[in-house]
Amino acid sequence: MKSIKKVSFGIMLLAISLIGCERWGGRVDNLDSDRPTDVGPEYGKRGNGGSTDLGTLYGDLLYILRDADGLPVYTDDGFVQPLAFVDGVPLTDDGTLEGVQYVCAVNDEGEVELNFYMDGDEKKAYDGVGPMEVEFGRTSIFRSPQRVMDQAIREALRGLSEADPTTIRLDFCGRLYGVRPDGTEKTVDSPRENMALYQNMMENEGFSGICDICAELNLNQLHDFFYNWQEPWMHVAAGCLAAANDKTGVVTVDKVRYIHSFKNLIGLNPIEDEQNKLYFDFSIYNSYDRNMWRNIELGFLVWNGSYNTEPIEVLSVWDIFESSITGFGYGTQPNFTYHSEHNWFKTTNIGGFAQFADDCNQVLEYVHGDSNIVWVKEQNEE
Repeated sequence: MKSIKKVSFGIMLLAISLIGCERWGGRVDNLDSDRPTDVGPEYGKRGNGGSTDLGTLYGDLLYILRDADGLPVYTDDGFVQPLAFVDGVPLTDDGTLEGVQYVCAVNDEGEVELNFYMDGDEKKAYDGVGPMEVEFGRTSIFRSPQRVMDQAIREALRGLSEADPTTIRLDFCGRLYGVRPDGTEKTVDSPRENMALYQNMMENEGFSGICDICAELNLNQLHDFFYNWQEPWMHVAAGCLAAANDKTGVVTVDKVRYIHSFKNLIGLNPIEDEQNKLYFDFSIYNSYDRNMWRNIELGFLVWNGSYNTEPIEVLSVWDIFESSITGFGYGTQPNFTYHSEHNWFKTTNIGGFAQFADDCNQVLEYVHGDSNIVWVKEQNEE
């Protein structure tokens, strides 16, 4: 395949690569560590160069050039192409985030040559240019041994089973939520439990694996709930991923692909890249529409300096994040950002999935810890 030296943000997705992990297919369930006994090549290397420690394996988590499916775009020599940044800002041909981003120059071994980038087939010098690593924060819990995830999903389901199944739904930011018979609330907010739920849904492409565990634990009512639930399962999975993420962090295509490489999450019908590595096929995620946030409402106990124990002003999440409200009465009005791909809003495939999870994360960040903003549940309880 011909090497691509720069990429338009309107066509290509930013993503990350973990060469050692992504070459693995299937799942390794019987290891105390997620580190394979032979982890294969280090970043930028081809072939089996021998084992490397976890520091090396997880140390080169770079944004690279990928196609619309999130698969790496390789050079003619079979190397991934790290995207070029200067002080954390993409290096583009017109100096804007909407421009064409360059890739870093790499040598004959696939190693990044700092302070050089590629403009077409021409290598050019630029002081300070280099790759950028992806930050994972709390989602790094997914590196834990599989037995930790197996325990976590059982804890999550036992906890959720305390709720009346007729009250279970997604809350204002996509987390699993229900109300116990005594009126107290149950929200699955543990990062570890949410990552375990995410893994199970992605492995089984639906709720069937969760139903199996509910049956194993004799959680019959919860089993019947998930068996009959009509909520799109990828919608639920994205909410779990957002709940596992740092509240002040971001969810990107890069992070999603890397997280999948931790546990070899390739789903039931994986796709291949040109080097025959297997990946989850996100093309089954066919639509994200921000208008969905019109159906979720938040109430403000403080508005224009006045306080009340009940909401003074009630607005939909869409109104708060997507419209321009004159005289917004509670601090600075927030706006959705476009973390899934530098200033480009995506609706389908892995870009749309990452954007939805990131939007859930942004809503949670806005509300979390602020007792003056409350979720108005009545709309969903009718």
